[in-house]
Amino acid sequence: MAGASAAHAAEATAPINPSSASDDRSKETFINAERMSFDQNTGIATATGHVEIARSGYILHADKITYDQNKDMMHAEGHVAMLMPDGEVQFADKEEVTGDMKQAFATNLSVLFPDNSRLVAQNGQRYEGRYMTADKGLYTACNVCKDDPDHQPLWQIRADKIVHDNETHDVYYHDATLDFLGLPVMYTPYASAPDPTVERRQGFLTPTPGYTPSAGAFVRTPYYFDIAPDKDAIFAPTFSTNDIAQLGGEYRERFERGSLQLDGNIEYADLTSENTGDDKGDRVRGNLLGMFRYDINNIWRAGADVDYASDKSYLQRYNLTAATNLTDRAYVEGFQGRDYAAVNTYYFQDLRPGTQPVQPTVLPEVGFNTLGEPGQTFGGRWSMDGSMLITARDNQSAALPEQGPETRRASLDGGWERQFVSDTGLLTTISGLLRGDSYWADNVIDPSGSGNVFNNVLLSRQFEQANVVFRYPMGRRGEDYEQILEPIAMLTAAPTVHTSDQQPIEDSLDLQFDYTNLFSPNRFTGTDLIEGGSRATYGLRNAFIADSGAHLDLFGGESYDFTPDNLFPTLSGLHDHASDYVGNISLSPGKWLDADYSFRISHIDFTPQMQDAHMSFGVPVFRPMLRYILAYQTETTGIVDTIEEGTIGFSSNFTKYWTFVFQHIQGFQPQPGARQTSANLIYTDECFIAGVTLERNDITRFDIKPGTSILFHVYLRNIGGLHTDSFSAPTFPAEFRQPE
Repeated sequence: MAGASAAHAAEATAPINPSSASDDRSKETFINAERMSFDQNTGIATATGHVEIARSGYILHADKITYDQNKDMMHAEGHVAMLMPDGEVQFADKEEVTGDMKQAFATNLSVLFPDNSRLVAQNGQRYEGRYMTADKGLYTACNVCKDDPDHQPLWQIRADKIVHDNETHDVYYHDATLDFLGLPVMYTPYASAPDPTVERRQGFLTPTPGYTPSAGAFVRTPYYFDIAPDKDAIFAPTFSTNDIAQLGGEYRERFERGSLQLDGNIEYADLTSENTGDDKGDRVRGNLLGMFRYDINNIWRAGADVDYASDKSYLQRYNLTAATNLTDRAYVEGFQGRDYAAVNTYYFQDLRPGTQPVQPTVLPEVGFNTLGEPGQTFGGRWSMDGSMLITARDNQSAALPEQGPETRRASLDGGWERQFVSDTGLLTTISGLLRGDSYWADNVIDPSGSGNVFNNVLLSRQFEQANVVFRYPMGRRGEDYEQILEPIAMLTAAPTVHTSDQQPIEDSLDLQFDYTNLFSPNRFTGTDLIEGGSRATYGLRNAFIADSGAHLDLFGGESYDFTPDNLFPTLSGLHDHASDYVGNISLSPGKWLDADYSFRISHIDFTPQMQDAHMSFGVPVFRPMLRYILAYQTETTGIVDTIEEGTIGFSSNFTKYWTFVFQHIQGFQPQPGARQTSANLIYTDECFIAGVTLERNDITRFDIKPGTSILFHVYLRNIGGLHTDSFSAPTFPAEFRQPE
């Protein structure tokens, strides 16, 4: 019966499997073949020509299949392939299969798992519909070489016997040897691992050894707990030569409306005094990093972000993070239409070396924002913002210069904005602001340096501001590019703000003036300080954008204050009537070059006051990178320091799988010298990741030793490996990444 369809095959194969007449279609057998015959005397049915038999989720393909009705056995030969219910595919030269397809014996077996990993063996058998045993087997997760299919993979496991349990999803290896590049590198009489379908499994994870100057030689031995489908945990003790033992772990849980994640470490170890450099003896040290989110309903949600360290040096000692400030936050916030409201609490930690100002605890900050519909009010849109802030500080143990205020603040402002578009394309935006603030504060330090401390301070102020912004974008089309020329001007009218010496300042301590906030109505950060007075701001943007994606974008501008505000620090760029010149140049003629330069130049002598220049160029096989930063750290009390730093490096994808990355950071001010040098050699393919990292840290801090770390990274897909990311992992700066 040539070309039999599945519908006809069910009737034609009734002698092959009488159970096909059952009402349970899961036990029916369907067959499709070019030719079929049945011998009534022997009870043997034969199907040839692209034979396909399906039953209970199994599908058997072969050039020829014979079925012995008396023994309920099928014999398949010629391009034999069996598709399993879980997606696994088994190939063989010949295969004996029972009628229900749950038992089988194959010669020259090959297995392709759903994740494209594979196993080959001389012989293999499957029984109970659950177990598969392979004799003299080889397993690898590496792809077969297209040019030379017989070439040995990068790595493979050779075993006298391999057993796969597809119910527990375990693979057992007996007398196993790991081959790498065709050479044996490790032997074990017995090993087991989850099969490729397993996403997670309770048990020991691969230990991670390494060495760093501060911790010494270490080994981390994590154990994974698969608690439930919605939660899991890792317990990871770390043993080191310098600190003996560190206990660490992670806990994760998903809720119907939220999630929780906690990650922390704790140990009992020496701590060096920051002030004297003396050994303070053993202390309980550690850190906790966490996140909690919960959706109360469709409007409100609650959450918390935890980032805590026991002391200033702990995180950098173990290379957990380079952060110098930590913020803990708990909040409740709501979103509805154009309205937003939030209640926040904050706890801050300053990890910078030396004596630092006492950080505030915010208990709480309450804020709301609402925005009207466009065109609703006099053709424009109104807005309203309000906030309340309460801060507390532990000033008792701090010297006067490091103390800070305890503040209670309430603020409310209303705004309005409308945009006009003329027939000639001129965009005019008119906006206004009316704001009021009230303060009740204690322990306000006189900024003049007199040593006076003001308590029970009661202050209130109101502020009005009007802005008009003119933008005239013009464009023209070239042969294969377009140009955009856009002059921008803003006029601001507001009364001069006189700030009292008793004014508490919490959120306006830092000021960085550049092209990003040139047109901001208030260039102070936060709420406490207000930029008053009348001024004119102007700038020009000129951009060329090619059809190929190449571009050149230039922007520059300055502002002129008719009533200069003496609150701005001398070198902030905003202290005089005329501000410094600020701008940005961005250039990318193609994937071979990407450059960006931001600047602030003195309006008096044109000396650079701030520079941030970055450039990467070349091709993937060799792509150098350069970066230079010059900036002033400023506070309302004046200039704190000058930061000048340079970075050089390059990346090289010198073959398909190999990458080399080098980076060196050199400091020029305030302390000249090398900061950090690192080199990473990485190999990555579909089944194997390996690398070595050399890193030299030249920054000297108490409790942290400068020196060189040597870290190794090895990972075999589906098997595991070494990966020393518990202390340090290679970082690849964005400057090294190739454009898409």
